[in-house]
Amino acid sequence: MLPLPSNHPVPWFSERPSFTVKVSRTELEQCLGAPHSLESEPGGAGRVERWGFRCDCGLELVVDYSRQSQAASVWLSSLEVEHALAHMHLRTTHVLWRRDAEEFLSLEGWAIVRQDERGNRFDICVLPVQEHALCLAEQLESRSHQQSYDVESRGTAAQRMRSRQRWAMPRQAEHGEQYSVAV
Repeated sequence: MLPLPSNHPVPWFSERPSFTVKVSRTELEQCLGAPHSLESEPGGAGRVERWGFRCDCGLELVVDYSRQSQAASVWLSSLEVEHALAHMHLRTTHVLWRRDAEEFLSLEGWAIVRQDERGNRFDICVLPVQEHALCLAEQLESRSHQQSYDVESRGTAAQRMRSRQRWAMPRQAEHGEQYSVAV
């Protein structure tokens, strides 16, 4: 992750964060390094430490930590909470509130599908940007030992994008192993 320049415009910055997490300042600094700036809270309630990053996959995030509330608010360029948590090396158990729990999310895009050692498959989440989905699948795969994670298109928008790309004919063996028969 590369720090955002201090003069970087953030057009997606809204009144409400994408999610908030209960995490200590020490944990944040272990994951993100030293804060990039120090801001005053509105109303003079204290100071807010701020980090801003652009991940290799293109996801941009801004993290504000308030010592008074001992919580961090996270703003994202696209509403991808699991993806941001993976980049921040945090778990969903840290999440206090998430905006996507109040909003309807699109079921079209790129699904991250988990397959366990018995061949059972289920969707983790659906992200709108293919590069972000590939990034999250890769991060999840590197942390697990017996599960595999794949990215599959969902809905008509993803189908149109996929039609311009190469295709593969998948085959699944009786024990759940998958491989491509033809490309």
